[in-house]
Amino acid sequence: MICESTIVIVSSRDRGLIPLSASTGLPLSTYFSAIKVRWMIDHYPEVAKAHDEDDLLFGTIESWVAYVSWLSRC
Repeated sequence: MICESTIVIVSSRDRGLIPLSASTGLPLSTYFSAIKVRWMIDHYPEVAKAHDEDDLLFGTIESWVAYVSWLSRC
């Protein structure tokens, strides 16, 4: 899978996977959105730029539905 290299990089940083698994109870996996956004930051300059400028929105379809629903109430 395309994001597997990101898992290797993230797992080699800091204290590795043990604190992540201990605090969340979940293994580091390409299934979760955080790995996908990390991969996008590393491979797409426009995404990295938006991240660096604190102008990046990223989430699951469920979070987008909640966000749009919330905006319609404002």
